[in-house]
Amino acid sequence: MAGLILKNIHKQYDKNTIIENLSLEIASGEFIVLVGPSGCGKSTLLRIIAGLEEPDGGSLYMGEEDVTHLAAGKRSLSMVFQSYALYPHMTVRGNLAFGLKNLKTPPEEIERRITEAASMLQLETLLDRLPQQLSGGQRQRVAIGRSIVQQPALFLFDEPLSNLDAALRVEMRQEIQELHAQLKNTMVYVTHDQVEAMTLADRIVVMYKGKIEQSGTPLDLYNQPANLFVAQFIGTPKINVLPARWKAGRIVITPHVSFQPTKAPSGLAEDDALFVAIRPEHIKPDETGAFSCQVTTRLCELQGDSTLVWCNLEESTLCFKSFQQLDYPPRSSITVSADEKHLHLFDGLGKRLAWQE
Repeated sequence: MAGLILKNIHKQYDKNTIIENLSLEIASGEFIVLVGPSGCGKSTLLRIIAGLEEPDGGSLYMGEEDVTHLAAGKRSLSMVFQSYALYPHMTVRGNLAFGLKNLKTPPEEIERRITEAASMLQLETLLDRLPQQLSGGQRQRVAIGRSIVQQPALFLFDEPLSNLDAALRVEMRQEIQELHAQLKNTMVYVTHDQVEAMTLADRIVVMYKGKIEQSGTPLDLYNQPANLFVAQFIGTPKINVLPARWKAGRIVITPHVSFQPTKAPSGLAEDDALFVAIRPEHIKPDETGAFSCQVTTRLCELQGDSTLVWCNLEESTLCFKSFQQLDYPPRSSITVSADEKHLHLFDGLGKRLAWQE
């Protein structure tokens, strides 16, 4: 297995910078998920790792080897794309064997690897079928199997589940998770789906405009977002963000809604702007939390086991998630609250604020 080191990777097209002096270390056997909005550079970074594109600056190491300018075919890696890219005239067995035959792998070794991969991915009964006889999930299994038989040190995934329906995505997500536990290879996975990121990753790397905004475990990013961008990107539904000011030891959100924390936030001067962020699941429809306010309901979204309630807090919108089946009439006036420990504070530039000791 190979770890991966990226040092000051830079990439631009014409005069547009796509990746800007990005550095990242990936441990051997680690499952890294790259997330970020469209155009943030995550797929370009994956293609640079794969050797499909060359960086304009910086270096890339697999283990101790500098592979910055090494051809893709000479890197010990395999890539699973968004499209299955299976040969339609070949059976599943033929698709799995094709790359190995090109490498002059002995027939008995090819058969051993195919048998092993088919067992991992539950493809044993499908080996003699053509791709058009398979479901979308089965085709994606074959595409993953084609990577497994190569026995690479590094697996790369470029949004491999985006073409599947919701139920199949859940199923394939679980299979990829089990595959990593079984193979223990280093894996780098690109997705725009934060549920995939939260459930699959040992570590999530959040990118924006070609830079890393934060890197950490899923719970690190969820519980301690480094800035407002990460806080808003991680979590469904999105975190509530309320503009506020620091006045006389109080966080003032509106003339009628303010809150005096038990500890003052660090680095704020009188009348400084800040943002208060609260995740929907941490807001309760009662008055028991240290921070409370009155809101006007706008819409209830019943989701079976839970309800999303969208409200107005004067000029701001507030959403809370209750694990009860609620149905407030529109324009109902209710009180909601949150515990102080669930409030995230950010300064006027969006940087996380710590509480004073």
